[in-house]
Parts: sequence; C-alpha cells; structure tokens
Amino acid sequence: MTANALGAYASFVDALLVHAAREPNRPAIGTEAGLLTYGQLANAIFAATARCEQAGLRPGVPAALLLGDPVWQICMIAALYRLGVPSVSIALNHAPQCAALGIDTILHDGDAPAGHGGRIVKVEPDWFERAANQSAARGLRFDADELCRIAFSTGTTGQPKPIALSSRIVWDRLTTYSFRGGFAACERIYCGPQIGSQFGFAIAFAALIYGKMVCFADNMQTALPVMALYKVDLAIVSVFQLSAIAEFMQKKPGGLGALREIQAGGAMISNALLERARASLSCAIVATYASTEAGTVAFGAVEQLGALRSEGAVGFVVPWASVEICDESGRVLPPGRDGSVRIVTVGLAPRYEPGMKTVVATEPFLPGDYGRLLGNGMLVVAGRTTEIVNIGGIKLSPDRFEEVILQVPGVRDAAVLVMNKDAALPQVWAAIVADATVDVAEVSRRGGEVAGNVALSIVKRVEAIPRSGDGKILRDQLRQELLLATG
Repeated sequence: MTANALGAYASFVDALLVHAAREPNRPAIGTEAGLLTYGQLANAIFAATARCEQAGLRPGVPAALLLGDPVWQICMIAALYRLGVPSVSIALNHAPQCAALGIDTILHDGDAPAGHGGRIVKVEPDWFERAANQSAARGLRFDADELCRIAFSTGTTGQPKPIALSSRIVWDRLTTYSFRGGFAACERIYCGPQIGSQFGFAIAFAALIYGKMVCFADNMQTALPVMALYKVDLAIVSVFQLSAIAEFMQKKPGGLGALREIQAGGAMISNALLERARASLSCAIVATYASTEAGTVAFGAVEQLGALRSEGAVGFVVPWASVEICDESGRVLPPGRDGSVRIVTVGLAPRYEPGMKTVVATEPFLPGDYGRLLGNGMLVVAGRTTEIVNIGGIKLSPDRFEEVILQVPGVRDAAVLVMNKDAALPQVWAAIVADATVDVAEVSRRGGEVAGNVALSIVKRVEAIPRSGDGKILRDQLRQELLLATG
C-alpha cells in the first residue's frame, strides 16, 4: 500500500470523500435518529481514523467490527481503510473465531464479546467527534490485489465462511451495482440487509461513492416510516423483507409514493407474495441473484421472468458474469438442461485464509445451486444441490412446496426440507409457523400436490423458522432443531 495514488488502486473511501468536499450539505445517511450530511460523515470518518490510529491498529493487520449502529459501521470501515487496516464486520457468534483467523483486535460498542483471546477495544460516541485541528489528509491506499476487507458468507448452512476481498474486487462490486435495475437513476436508497453483511456493505458504499443517500431502519416495523420520511425511491431488501413490506402496506396503505423500484433476493418471489405486493405496490419489482463470493450474477423484473419465476427464475445473467451449468462430471451442459451452477465473474472473491495478504480468485465459483440456463440468458435456480427434493426422479425445489403451503390460511411462515438426504426414500418434512386453527393434515395434503399427490412425510409446528441476516432459511440449523425436538 502507498500514501499516494501512484501504484495504488481506486479507493471507495476517497470517492465518498470527494462528495463531502464538493457538496458537504448533501444528504448522505438517513436513519430513525436523523439525517447525516456528507460533510458530517467525512468529519466523523476523520475523527474515527485518528482514534483507530491512537488505538494502535496497524496497516495490514485485520481488525473486526462488532457494531450495531450502521453509521458507526460505515465510519469505522472507512477509517480502517484509510489506515491500511483490513476490516471485517462480525456478529457476536463470530468472536471466538477471530484469533484463529489472525484477527487480533475487536472493536465493539456493546458488552465485551466472550471467547476472544486478543484485544477488545470499546468504541465510544466521542470517537466520531472531529477536533478542530484534526487532519483530513488522504490516507493510505491499498494495492489492487491487496486484502482490504473480509466478509462472512453463510449461505443456507448457517456456518460462517470468511471471504477475502481486495480493493480491486470491492471497487468492481460497487461500480457494477450501478447497472442493477434502476440503481443508477435513483437517489435515495433503502438498505434492507444488515450493514455488517457483505450485501449491506455493498449497498451502502455503492450508494455513497455515487453521492446518493442511503437509509437504514432498526427493524421492519420502522422500515416503512423511514422510507416514507426520506422519500426513498429504491429499496433493496431480502424476499423475506419484501413479504413484510407487503403485509404492512396491506394494513396501512400509502406513504411510499416516491418508491420507484424494489430489488429483492435471497429466495424465490412466489406468486402468492407477488399478488400481495401488487395489491399495494405499483413500483417495479426486480428479482436478484447474488452471493458474497460472486456479487450480483443475475437480475430481472418479475414480469419479464413470467411463469418460470415459480420454477426458480432469478433473472438474466449480467454482462460481467459468465454462468455455466455442469453435470456431475463437470461437463458443461447445453441450454435448458438441469445441473450444477458454475460462475466466473468480475469481482470473484476466494475464501480467506489466515495471513493472506494478496487476493486472487483462480477457480470458478460453485455456489452449490442446481438449475438451468436458457438460451436467452435467463437463469433458473431450482435450489441448493443438497436440498433438492427428489421424488421418483422428479427433482423439485423446496420453494415450490413452501409457496403452496403458505397459501393455506393461517400459515405465517414455512420451510420444507429433506431429513434423510442419503436415503433411497427420503422423508420430506415441513416446518410451519401457524395459527392454532390450522389443520396439519391439510398442510400435508396441499404440500403433497406439488409432488403428484404424494403427501409430506411429517408437518411440524415451530415457533420460528431460522433465517440468516438476508432472510435465507437456515435449513441445516432447522434440520437439527427438528431432530432434537423429535428425539
């Protein structure tokens, strides 16, 4: 890394600070607590940079952020970047893994995390108060392939996997975001994913490098008031959050007149959900397919996906990515044939290994998804290769069952999974969050209609369906919970 632009790569933090210098009163971040301008954000970043330096954080040595406030997260990520310190945003359960990953310092804003043998530093509100004589000089800049960020990917397993990002990868991810649907044309963007996730990070900083405003809410109950207050014109959310928005809008219509587009990913947008959303939302709804490792790979307006959406159509492959469908031997299959998804794309990120300094992805990414690629570039993802329901040679996504089950009156949430995946006759279970009046036999019958009138093996009531921060069902975790509950 260097102290000037020569030999270094584009800095997303410097791009943000350009807007602060030119238009300091421009709105940058909107939360329930109020509005932050670009000038105020820049001052907070400069103050946090000085505090991190005083705390002894060293260039090239990763540091972890355990922070709940999205504004603090943004400021600390930018401050560490300016010091040449790779950052990783963590949840409380990640703390015991940090030392093994070569992460010595955890910066937190709550109770001290347990299980970490390294340094724990408390971040206080005065870390973001800039002194009158505090320097605003340009910070260090990472080389193109130098590690600058670590992100945790969970997929549907719930097991955190560290992913390495270089400054080149981050820059490619953020700049290609402008090609997603109406992102380039919109100015006030609501960020649904948690800011600590790679998706939240990408949405927030993609908005900020282009001088847009990014908005956050503490939960889905306050999301609509925040979106209405700041006149949000683009909402980027999980499909699970889209469902919550549709539900709230049915109860209290109006307030989102400025909203031009919703981008939703992480699961299939079912016909039932789309019907509920369309009852109160007239804006464009765009399905997206992305991952921590590969970034955005496909997107498309739900109307363009047509009837194939119910089979798992997630969008059209983006120009900067290449998707292949392969058989069990790795041979590429022709369009329309089902197999394993394989991805090569700009901004592809490999697994992080302790001590890693240089980040280069040398292999295609296998997301573990099963699907097909059509001749027109549309990608249809039936589901995870390990979670596909195979009944008599007919392979079905759990989403297909869940869409039908959720149409049973009184069922509020549902998940379908194969319990004995290696057996010749797999058992297909459904877990439901439902009212007491719901007839379990009816749920079993309706779910069985998807597979040619073969009833579901077992239907279990649960208090909640475990989901990741972006709304994906954690099927491995649910499988273990169901097994423990049944002995």
